Amino acid sequence: MRISTLQTTLIALLLASAAMIGCTSIEDALFTRVLRSTFEAAPPPIDGMRVVVCGSASPLGNDPNRAQACIAVITEEHFLLFDVGARSPLRIGQARMPIGRLDGIFLTHFHSDHIAAIPDVNLQSWVRGRRESLRVHGAAGVEQIVKGFNTAYRLDQRYRIEHHGEALLPPTAGPMTALTFTPGDVVFEDDLITVTSFPVEHPPIEPAVGYRVDYRGRSVVISGDTNASQRLFAAAKDADLVLHDALARHMLDLMIEAATQADVQPMPQIMTDVLDYHADSLTLEEAAAEAGVRQLALYHLVPAPPEGIGERVFRRGLSDDTILVRDLHTFDLPADSTEIRILEP
Repeated sequence: MRISTLQTTLIALLLASAAMIGCTSIEDALFTRVLRSTFEAAPPPIDGMRVVVCGSASPLGNDPNRAQACIAVITEEHFLLFDVGARSPLRIGQARMPIGRLDGIFLTHFHSDHIAAIPDVNLQSWVRGRRESLRVHGAAGVEQIVKGFNTAYRLDQRYRIEHHGEALLPPTAGPMTALTFTPGDVVFEDDLITVTSFPVEHPPIEPAVGYRVDYRGRSVVISGDTNASQRLFAAAKDADLVLHDALARHMLDLMIEAATQADVQPMPQIMTDVLDYHADSLTLEEAAAEAGVRQLALYHLVPAPPEGIGERVFRRGLSDDTILVRDLHTFDLPADSTEIRILEP
């Protein structure tokens, strides 16, 4: 299990007390306890599909408790990441995900807040035991993204191989491999799991896609960035869980007004432009219900609300059934069932 906030606070207090009385043995014992919790294996996967929010923020907002867009899908046989925005590797580490057996990264589009942490994830996966090149799936343009990161990190990888040796860090596993698909394609498939792409509406960004993951009778749909779209909810027909991009128009209007009054240029125009290509949070519940979606959860929150009053403002007009996710929100979908277990962070 992750160390709880209460446990962290208690350990910090004990360390402070030990420091005050100069007791190094207590300091070492408590620090060792923290380290063991960090390195111990993650809980075994459920018999089904686990979906973890590794990043719930958009670029708008300044909540330090939210990483940028990243969703993990974990089964006993698979570990998939959908987008890897800034700070998301911190969440992957906190949840002690099986990074050494990462099967691939699936990109919805190439905005910086969805790709910034690709090199960090690649490095972490490589040093934790991955023996083959990391596959990065995306629509047209993914080759340019992967080539650029491979070029930028070529020296870093060479230094690490020279330091640790090829037996520990296979050179062929350092550079990543781009795999291009056409929106609508089945992107990844084996006897148990199918990942299907579909086009979404994020103009002028083209292509932009979402994904549906089906595994042993369970399904999750990940929207990426998009307006509310009939195509998305057609792809989400009868899905167990939909994680959908969401913009709180009433909240953004307040931000635009405040930036205008403070004459913080060019932010009023930038925030107004954002309205063009994200889904209004109040348009999603009816569409999800008509599609037979069992659970609607909102992520990539525009703006990213701080906990407390910020979340309450964002939620205005939403039913209690819709979940406004935080980082490390976890959804367990037991195989061949309709049960959804929701684990709050």
